[in-house]
Amino acid sequence: MAGTSLSPLITSPTFKTLTNQTQPKTKTKDSSSTGSLYSCNHLTELKKLHCQITKQGLIHHPSSITKLISTCTQMGTFDSVIYARKILNQFRQDNQNDGTLFMYNSLIRGYSSIDLGNEAIWVYLEMLELGISPDKYTFPFLLSACTKISARAEGLQVHGSVVKMGFQGDIFVLNSLIHFSSECGEVVLGRKVFDEMAERNVVSWTSLICGYARWGFAKEAVDLFFEMVEEGVRPNSVTMVCVISACAKLKDLDMAGRVCGCIGELGVKVNTLMVNALVDMYMKCGAFDTAKRLFDECGEKNLVVCNTIMSNYVREGMAREALAILDQMLGERLVPDRVTMLSAMSACAQLGSILWGKCCHGYVLRNGLEGWDSISNAIIDMYMKCGKQKIACAVFDGMANRTVVSWNSLIAGYIRNGDTGSAWEVFNNMPESDLVSWNTIISALVQESMFKEAIELFRMMQSEGIKADRVTMVSIASACGYLGALDLAKWIHAYIKKNKVPRDIRLSTALVDMFARCGDPLSAMEIFNKMEKRDVSAWTAAIGAMAMEGNGNQAIELFNEMLREGVKPDGVVFVGLLTACSHGGLVEQGQDLFRSMKSVHGISPQIVHYGCIVDLIGRAGLLEQALDLIKGMPMEPNDVIWGSLLAACRMHRNVDMAAYAAERIKELASERTGIQVLLSNIYASAGKWTDVAKVRLHLKEKGARKVPGSSSIEINGEIHEFTSGDESHPEMIHIAPMLDEMNCRVRDAGHAPDLTNVLLNVDEQEKEYLLSRHSEKLAMAFGLISTNQGMPIRVVKNLRICSDCHSFAKLASKIYDREIIVRDNNRFHFFQRGICSCNDY
Repeated sequence: MAGTSLSPLITSPTFKTLTNQTQPKTKTKDSSSTGSLYSCNHLTELKKLHCQITKQGLIHHPSSITKLISTCTQMGTFDSVIYARKILNQFRQDNQNDGTLFMYNSLIRGYSSIDLGNEAIWVYLEMLELGISPDKYTFPFLLSACTKISARAEGLQVHGSVVKMGFQGDIFVLNSLIHFSSECGEVVLGRKVFDEMAERNVVSWTSLICGYARWGFAKEAVDLFFEMVEEGVRPNSVTMVCVISACAKLKDLDMAGRVCGCIGELGVKVNTLMVNALVDMYMKCGAFDTAKRLFDECGEKNLVVCNTIMSNYVREGMAREALAILDQMLGERLVPDRVTMLSAMSACAQLGSILWGKCCHGYVLRNGLEGWDSISNAIIDMYMKCGKQKIACAVFDGMANRTVVSWNSLIAGYIRNGDTGSAWEVFNNMPESDLVSWNTIISALVQESMFKEAIELFRMMQSEGIKADRVTMVSIASACGYLGALDLAKWIHAYIKKNKVPRDIRLSTALVDMFARCGDPLSAMEIFNKMEKRDVSAWTAAIGAMAMEGNGNQAIELFNEMLREGVKPDGVVFVGLLTACSHGGLVEQGQDLFRSMKSVHGISPQIVHYGCIVDLIGRAGLLEQALDLIKGMPMEPNDVIWGSLLAACRMHRNVDMAAYAAERIKELASERTGIQVLLSNIYASAGKWTDVAKVRLHLKEKGARKVPGSSSIEINGEIHEFTSGDESHPEMIHIAPMLDEMNCRVRDAGHAPDLTNVLLNVDEQEKEYLLSRHSEKLAMAFGLISTNQGMPIRVVKNLRICSDCHSFAKLASKIYDREIIVRDNNRFHFFQRGICSCNDY
């Protein structure tokens, strides 16, 4: 009835004056029939009395009809209220009488009591059309009806009528207005009514406090409570429940303590609802022991308080404690309901306990709770998290009503267990999907490094008219970042702005990381600088952007700014810092930061940090120092640590130490064929072809293949891929002449091909040709013929850029007056006017 017009309230007709507005004043002789009306408890009894009144000829008396209607509506059942309506209709028809105000007030009250707000509003409109003027009893009933069906527009018109008809001085009418405003989200209006009241009682204060608490104004709710206490108004149990729930939302333990102190000071009687609210508040404020003590001291534990503490334990990841409550409930002969079992199933899923899970499943079946969709969905989730996919599928197949959530639970379970193929199959077979379905499968594709597929699915989602949210855009931003597609990144950023997708810390951080990975640190830092709130993850992303750019000094400055703002660093931010120092050649600063982890910030360096510091000093050519650091590590070095040393050995051509590092890696991770390939490359660079042959024979015997170098470039929103030596691209007929031109021009500018980068035992002419067909050179040539003059060329490579391609790109950027950005598997290289951002380090 939200669309019902209440225009008569605004443009009321001239009401006819009624002498009997509340009850008829004409006295009639009371009979046993009418006198016993108010003692009726059942509609059947009332119908019998109705018959007697009719036989006695009292049916035409307004007083008798008034009592009949009033008694019917007070019974508060659907049938009784409908019967009351029939009585009024019959009275009007038989007596050519419009009825009295009291009759209509009773009907409005009756419809409101059974939540038929639309009908209550229709009765009110009918009353106005008949010219019957409402009184101070009409509006509380009518506003209650508007509140129950969230009829905001109608309620606001009622408010206008209250003011127009001069009832703004009645405390009961004003309390009803505050309650309506608070329940329907019009808290500002409720506060205005409250502030203008000449007299307030506990209901006035409580209604507004509850409105504030309900609509996210928890701080205002608590402040108003203390204002109420200061004015000497004693709160009741409803007030306390509302203000306690506000404290729970604030998660402010000190404030909670002050509020609870008022319970004893003001003598508010504690009931089970207050105990439940207190337990919930202390749990949300992190005072688990206090909450448990309150729970234990509760004399009469009911199902509600047990469910409250269980759900909070599950939310906090305290699954064993949740199941202990379930055990206690059963011991005290409390019968768990579906809410209890939802928490229990979630606890079993968190623990991965198939034994507890089956016990809970058995209880559900014995007590007929499996018919609830939410319970079956929780069971599916539990079995999936316990690794029992077949049982989960059996539960799914046995469901009479499979909702979207059921399908989503199955998809999420498959993804969690690494079975993306099955998840994709379920997704494609869904009769209907929602945003959660799309988000789940897109996230799965990103986790599986299927970035192009994730983007394509996102586009399909858009074509089906499903609007993305923050979760979607975090996954898409991540996929775009890994692809290094800047045009796509800009489109994603514009999409978020255009569709007003709320940007929380997580999404903003994802955007910072996306632009950083796409080689646009300026856009990354612009988003970072506009963030109102920044946690350690956001600072880490910004520092990572500087690390990718090779700007170690700026990364350190950001870190110092983070400390000044009181953000506590974690281990992840130090990975970004040490990487930035490594890329910028800041050996001394990097070592100082490494030492400060434990001495200043109390963070014990993990193996990943040792890997960073080995890479830092190894790149600087301090190979012996790097080896000593590895040997002195407090934990056993892994293959990644030795891999960092091996990469440094290749850079500085230390063949002997490289062979030693490779042996250590072989002992730890013999399956890492990439290390053997790297060792083979080191031998080839040193011209030790016999050793190269041995390593490559070993790889061949294992069936391993070297990962070919590949590069991609985005042109007009489409990503083109090139592989070294591969000339199958459809535009190769145009690429080859451009590449030949580039080779000639850079040679004329003084470029001498570095043939040590060709790791095959062939003649120099063949080496030079192979070198000219490296994937990044093919991508650069394609970029030059496919973009307008002055446009940057952005290339993403799967391996590190070789020294020859590096010097080639520097000269090409100068000759063609283009900025060339290459993102290899380690960092960004920004080539401009013959200079690289890495300073050849």
